[in-house]
Amino acid sequence: MSAQEPAARRSLPGRRLTVLAGTAASALLAGTTRTTWIDAAAPDLTGTIQQVDVPGAEAAPAVLALALVAIAASLATSLPSAWLRFLTGPVLLLTGGGAVVAALGAVRDPGGAAGTATATATGVAGSALEAEVTAWPLLTLVPALAVLAVGVLVLLAGGTWPRRDRYRSAAVTVAADPAEDPAAAWDALTRGEDPSMDPSSEDPSSAELSEEAPQGPPSANPQDPSGTDAPPPPR
Repeated sequence: MSAQEPAARRSLPGRRLTVLAGTAASALLAGTTRTTWIDAAAPDLTGTIQQVDVPGAEAAPAVLALALVAIAASLATSLPSAWLRFLTGPVLLLTGGGAVVAALGAVRDPGGAAGTATATATGVAGSALEAEVTAWPLLTLVPALAVLAVGVLVLLAGGTWPRRDRYRSAAVTVAADPAEDPAAAWDALTRGEDPSMDPSSEDPSSAELSEEAPQGPPSANPQDPSGTDAPPPPR
């Protein structure tokens, strides 16, 4: 085991916790858009004042869209690809910052944020309305800032997280000791290979083929290539 492997294994929980934190913060950000952000009151066609509860998804639709993008980026961060983390980091950073801006926009202008929802509920567009902001837009800043912080963490630490090559690891585990790595031995068996064989050893069949064929019995007369005894010369 190399000296870099323990450090890589120690950094692995950091990646998992970062992915969990990003996914949880993004899901919480999306959940806050279902709550009532603005309490509005506007007259309908008969002049009756209608109370309209405007949820965050209608007061600031961008927050919900950015939260869904942040969920996808958080899940993609778990993939063992360094270049993908350098892409998901800025995405989380931008989605968190964009959600903060959108939520603060609803706080600054509640009437404008509630205009579409109020017109749909009363049937009167552009009527004078009264709008009051609840505490939910400000509470939405908490998960939005958490998503932004996760994006910064991915940018700073994503390059140090371990990367795994599926094909390279398969080639290495073929020669692994079955006693040290049972999973590698099982993978080798599924590929039809013998994990107990040393790949550096010589194939016995090739060794037999490389040996020279046995020679025939030596000739009795070295000058006679046929190997038979020549008759004695006449006297």
